[in-house]
Amino acid sequence: MAKKLVLIIDGCNLLHQSFHKFEKLKSTDGKPSGAIFGFFRSLHGFLHRWDPDEVIITFDNGHSPYRDALLPDYKGHRKNISVDYESLQSQKRIIMGMLKLLRIKYVFDKHNSTKYEGDDFLAYLVLNKKPTEKVIIISSDKDFNQLIGKDVKIHNPRKDEMIHQGNCKELFGYSPEETVDYLSMVGDTSDDIKGIPGIGPVKARKILDEYGTLDKFLEHHHQTSHVEIAERNKKLIDLRLFQKEVPLSKLPMKKFANKEIKYKKFKEVCIEYSLASFMTNEFMKPFKDLLS
Repeated sequence: MAKKLVLIIDGCNLLHQSFHKFEKLKSTDGKPSGAIFGFFRSLHGFLHRWDPDEVIITFDNGHSPYRDALLPDYKGHRKNISVDYESLQSQKRIIMGMLKLLRIKYVFDKHNSTKYEGDDFLAYLVLNKKPTEKVIIISSDKDFNQLIGKDVKIHNPRKDEMIHQGNCKELFGYSPEETVDYLSMVGDTSDDIKGIPGIGPVKARKILDEYGTLDKFLEHHHQTSHVEIAERNKKLIDLRLFQKEVPLSKLPMKKFANKEIKYKKFKEVCIEYSLASFMTNEFMKPFKDLLS
């Protein structure tokens, strides 16, 4: 019996990608609509390409206090990026509203009560998937490489590239099992996580080849400051460890008992934001098929 295919989409990753790609796009009356257009055009493409049995989209709502306590500068550079956050957030709200109308499940902690980031919700879904399911993660975030397994692959939409157990090491220089140790050594500039001084990609690869794990290397080359950095970085990067340190009592997922698409309201939003192409039968077909 074929396994059920679940697409788990990194919603904020797709949101930001769409926002920047179509930043100048506006409705006829001047409302920003580029992020909305790009998001749903991409989503339509994913549905058409893979014809999944289920789709779940995860969204972010701020940093985890757990990680901020470990590293006050965590993701600090993002505060200085020139982005029209009001436009971005307003379009994010519209996108979630349209997902409701299309009856597509999504995870969003509006009040940040779980202390989880979007990445953590996505990891939770993957780590708790059923044995009868296979998963494709949609994201360009390399942190998710640690989740790759027999039934878990990653599609990077920016490169149109599928990452799996067979090619992860070739593409990134480390296997899925080595992801946390490797990134803990070299750091992650996208999250402002500094690595262990003196260890770059080449040396990190040599360490893993010779010792197998970062812990075994540190046992032989014990330096207190390096051990402290490694332990901190693992806590910041390891998505499995985070789930243990910050247990989730309830997943804030929006589900829909009624599987009927709200066509009238969806059309009204499309008209408001000048998204005429979204009202065609061709565009709507993959969304209808998902619910059938």
